[in-house]
Amino acid sequence: MRSMSRKRESAKIQPPMTPMIDCIFQLLLFFMLMPSSAGREGYLTTNLPKDQGPNPGIQGNMERLKIDLLDEGNEGVGVSIVLNGTQSLGDNFAGLRAALEGYRAQGLQPTHPILISPTMAVRHKFVVRAFDAAVTARFTNIHFAVPR
Repeated sequence: MRSMSRKRESAKIQPPMTPMIDCIFQLLLFFMLMPSSAGREGYLTTNLPKDQGPNPGIQGNMERLKIDLLDEGNEGVGVSIVLNGTQSLGDNFAGLRAALEGYRAQGLQPTHPILISPTMAVRHKFVVRAFDAAVTARFTNIHFAVPR
């Protein structure tokens, strides 16, 4: 008789439903909220001043100074600096600073835009050195191009 009562008791055992319902609700919420965040990914709203930045108001045609950093040697060990696409400075960052100071002496304002444009293999330290040269020449409107 005992074996039959054990079979009846084991047949009545059911898994708990509360964790299953909880899991279903979490999945439901996940799939409901997921599509609403896909459109805003990568978008950041800002309140920047209109008179500063890459296009500050309408100040006429300001041709920016472009500093190209080209990789030289294996694995970006060396760098070649080209200023405005015409003036080749080799790897002389002091010469870059002197050239930028020459532009300042000719009357360029500190807010004149400068674009530092490295190639993909240029090491970060060379980009920082170009930035330091521009800051030392007292330029304040410095931008970076995406490495190509």
